[in-house]
Amino acid sequence: MSGKEKSVEIQPELIQNIRWSYSRGQTMVTAVQLDIFTIINDGQTTLEKVARALGSTHRAIRIFLDALVGMGLLGKARGNYKLTPESKEFLVKGEPNYMGPFILGMQGSEKAWESLTEIVKTGKPIPQFEDPQERTNFFKDLVKGIFPVSFSSGVILGKKLGVGKTLKNMKVLDLGCGSAPWSLAFSLADTSTQVVAVDFPEILDVAQSYVKKMHATRQYEFRPGDYHEVHLEKNAYDAVILGHICHMEGETGTRKLIKRSFDVLKPGGKLLVAEFIANDLRSGPELPLLFALNMLLMTEHGDVFTTKDLKRWMSLAGFNKVSAQAVQYPVTVMVGTK
Repeated sequence: MSGKEKSVEIQPELIQNIRWSYSRGQTMVTAVQLDIFTIINDGQTTLEKVARALGSTHRAIRIFLDALVGMGLLGKARGNYKLTPESKEFLVKGEPNYMGPFILGMQGSEKAWESLTEIVKTGKPIPQFEDPQERTNFFKDLVKGIFPVSFSSGVILGKKLGVGKTLKNMKVLDLGCGSAPWSLAFSLADTSTQVVAVDFPEILDVAQSYVKKMHATRQYEFRPGDYHEVHLEKNAYDAVILGHICHMEGETGTRKLIKRSFDVLKPGGKLLVAEFIANDLRSGPELPLLFALNMLLMTEHGDVFTTKDLKRWMSLAGFNKVSAQAVQYPVTVMVGTK
């Protein structure tokens, strides 16, 4: 086969799709900003009705809706647009798993990716948050944005572990709780569960608002402070949750948190580490590997770990049984038993 014939056989589809991926993300952002999925869910399913609802032209709406069809976020039949299962579950405002705040909240961090070339050359992250209030506002918005995905992952994990059935009346430590999605999922599954939630005071304000909204206040103690340093009772907890905080810590910080968790657990207690986890060869899945790049951009030590990494570190800390539980994509929870 000649070089020319071979070049025709190998198509540039992969390269084209990667280069155009920025437009897919922005198209979804615009659809969320315009409430396209909510409008269609409310029964306004034709081009004419959507254009009327938005006060736009037929041409603009046709081109935009058809792009959403091509992306797999809408279907189309006989002149009517319809939601796909994913857009109905996650993109309709007011639904329990609505991901709009998460999607819109990522816009602020996308600018940082323009610095990737320099960061890869130097290994030094983008300078972060000279103003403490800017840092506080960033993390308050972040924990609000990720609540729906983490809460639904927590519900799945609770069912897999038997929370409310075989696991009852637990004392749970939610370390670096954010908006408390994981412990709230457990609390609602078992109203006898008690939670100690630890985070900075400004973040605990967010957690308290979600706990109050879900009528679980009596099950919570809020303990303000740095989760590396706040006082914790030894051998006192049935479960410790590290929900998406280890990737910020890097290996050294993560191993310290694992050991700290082991020390405060009762015998038989469980450590639950929720993360985006790469395979042992670090060849996939794609999203965790891209998230590792995000940690390179934003942190001094942050990273994404493999199942093998976390199993080894948990075993070295003293956990005698460690397993991986897949929950909602792309999250895996490592479960270690003391």
